Amino acid sequence: MTLSNKSFFKFLNTNFTFEKNPSFAAALSGGPDSMAMLFLLIEWNKKINGNLTALIVNHNIRKGSYEESLKVKKFLNNINVKSKILSVNKNRIKSKSMQEARINRYNLLTNYCKKNNFLYLFVAHHLDDNIETYLNRKVSGSDFEGLQSMQHISLRNKINIIRPLLSFSKSHILKYNQKYLIPSLQDPTNFNLNYARPIIRKFIKESSPYTRREISNEFKNIKKYSNAYN
Repeated sequence: MTLSNKSFFKFLNTNFTFEKNPSFAAALSGGPDSMAMLFLLIEWNKKINGNLTALIVNHNIRKGSYEESLKVKKFLNNINVKSKILSVNKNRIKSKSMQEARINRYNLLTNYCKKNNFLYLFVAHHLDDNIETYLNRKVSGSDFEGLQSMQHISLRNKINIIRPLLSFSKSHILKYNQKYLIPSLQDPTNFNLNYARPIIRKFIKESSPYTRREISNEFKNIKKYSNAYN
């Protein structure tokens, strides 16, 4: 599916019902995925006359992470998008694992949404992320329910987590960014092979077209029969 303003609006209008002039937040790392989502949400917000706030999480793990957050915030100020930097308390950083970072990130984001009466938090996971999640859970011996991986909407801390890009591939996101000249940052942890997800990403990238096709077909079948299973 090609990513465009039209296809994005259609997905939201078909799958969700929002109140009039909704207030919502977008998790923004500054990477290509979240930046594409942000620009899509900006255009959608013009149509619904909502209240959009971008939330930037400073994980406080890598040197220079706060400076990167400030750089993203400065860009958002220049395009008149409201934003807030949320910094992880260093007391909550123990293992420096991706799981710990994920928990800290979602706690910060959803707590901020609750405090500020945002019912919806948009995050930029896409199709490739979901296939990586599927492989990770398969290797870990997950059951059928776990193998369904991420859903378009889930509830966390009483906040609706919406993933509007799950039907779109990374290549479609990059094409969208290229078309509209959308800038982005690159997170070096995406290439750190001390973490499971970059290892899985590298495995997929280096696999043959046949293997990648088989993995994709497996995942499609899981999603196809998920409703019946549930």
